[in-house]
Amino acid sequence: MRFKRKTKNGAGTGSALDITPVVDVVFNLLIFFALTLNFAATSGGINVKLPSASSAEPVKLEQLTINLTKDGSIVYNNDTIDAAKLSTILKEVKDKDSLVIIRADNDVPHGKVVEIMDIAKSEGLSKLAFAVQASPALPKDEKSEE
Repeated sequence: MRFKRKTKNGAGTGSALDITPVVDVVFNLLIFFALTLNFAATSGGINVKLPSASSAEPVKLEQLTINLTKDGSIVYNNDTIDAAKLSTILKEVKDKDSLVIIRADNDVPHGKVVEIMDIAKSEGLSKLAFAVQASPALPKDEKSEE
């Protein structure tokens, strides 16, 4: 670090502080917090192994997220609840046009997912979506033709 600045005539009056290391540290902290917030927001804090789909799209609307874990439990707002409690919670939703995201683990039985869909539909929430993990798209020659 340099504390004295010399002028043209050689007089060393005043002091200067090199702020380059400070800028580097602040920049690294900014990157760290941005990445941490990004991972915290996308994971939802619930350990769910999502199925993958090449047509996955990010959701930008206000949404309600229901998590179905591998052991079959229902998690809503980080609280483990049962189907009756979920029905009560969804009944109290004022905006019935809200999007309901179902984050089901890859190993959850299909019947459990259908049960959650039925609860949401019976409470007037008709916009349902499934959370999936984005996978790379297949080249055109590898796609199966139906």
